[in-house]
Amino acid sequence: MTTEDVKKVEDKEVRKQVVIPLLQHIGTVCEPTVDKKTDVLIGQKIGEGNDEFSVPVHSSIAGHVVAIEDRPHPICGSVPSVIIESNETNDTIEFTTSKNPSKEYIISALKDSGVVELNGYSLYNMLTSGKLIDTVLINLSFSGDVSSNCAPENIASIIEGMNLLIKASDAQQGAFVIQEDDKQLISAIESGLFDEADIEIFTVEQNYSPSMANLLTYEITGMQIPNTCTPLDASVLLSSASSALAVRKAVLEGIPQITVNVTVTGAVHNPGVKNVRIGTSIKEVIDSCGGYSGEPGKIIMNGIFSGTALSTDEVPVIKSTSHIIVQSSDEVLHEIPGPCIQCARCVDVCPVNILPGRIASFADMGMHDECFKLHVNSCVECGRCVYVCPSSRHILQLIRYSKTILQQLLKYEDETESFGCLSCETPCLASTPFISNGGIL
Repeated sequence: MTTEDVKKVEDKEVRKQVVIPLLQHIGTVCEPTVDKKTDVLIGQKIGEGNDEFSVPVHSSIAGHVVAIEDRPHPICGSVPSVIIESNETNDTIEFTTSKNPSKEYIISALKDSGVVELNGYSLYNMLTSGKLIDTVLINLSFSGDVSSNCAPENIASIIEGMNLLIKASDAQQGAFVIQEDDKQLISAIESGLFDEADIEIFTVEQNYSPSMANLLTYEITGMQIPNTCTPLDASVLLSSASSALAVRKAVLEGIPQITVNVTVTGAVHNPGVKNVRIGTSIKEVIDSCGGYSGEPGKIIMNGIFSGTALSTDEVPVIKSTSHIIVQSSDEVLHEIPGPCIQCARCVDVCPVNILPGRIASFADMGMHDECFKLHVNSCVECGRCVYVCPSSRHILQLIRYSKTILQQLLKYEDETESFGCLSCETPCLASTPFISNGGIL
């Protein structure tokens, strides 16, 4: 890398160390493209995927690689990670900018930049899947994503990202999906779309998390999508505010996905939104918000209902991190779960009309074949069943457990050349690596 390939970027804060996981997406773990003690620049590729679902990983700081080893991941145990020590500079690779990119340029830029959706799907893979895309939807109803990325100064960039996705996909139209009570965001988007004839605004009543993609697509298009399929099967490319910003930055500025906007709320001294380099520890992010306010009881990533409780604050921020919630010890419930009282409240609130309580009971007994028969894989993990349960049962945790066991069984069947699910011969997405709520199960 010559000096001509290096330029400075303005940044008041230089990270001392980052731990960048080589798995932040659907697919297999990336192979490192650097060795221990290699000097790297901001934006330099440090990991390359070797299957169609994987995306490259880039360095978020300038420095040298001190180790490549398994480190704790916020969602899936420990994974190979690249540990980089800062050299106290902000030197970057030479980013290639573009003012009027072609469709081919956009797709190539997304391939190189490693942009993924909040559920871990590669945007490049979605655009090159071979499926017809008629509509681009950007989901602005997910509160965790909106609070982090939809500040007034970002609205124009989000709309630019939408237009780039429409151009890359040859879609006929686009739409922003916003909660109907978010009048301020609706007004901001409307103002930004004053001359955009092919982009509309749809309002919805509820908060749609990334795991509820099929439900959101159904509400907007009226097309029912099986849980073994994705919105692409309905000719819809579903994206998010964070991805739209990443697309604009990757295509027009040439900057890969090396930072994310993270909202920090709860028991911290100075809650707010932080622009965080990928690989920064959760503890450092919380410290930048003034540190803990009192004794922390639980840290949750990406949503109070359907997010993931972290085992430690030493895990790194990844591409799908959008929200960090800190609960004090007093806020954490310590109730002992009681027996199911057959009140059916979980059934009443379930958006996909399954029987969460019964599935959880079978999962607790290890009867995963019965869970499968009751369509456990249709669960979108919204967390409403847990919220309304008067017995404080761990319904969602048990459902996730059963889904994980079933995936392991399907993987075993695939390895022994027995294809399809437990009771049929139809291959489905359940037999592939699957991401829920931004994490690998």
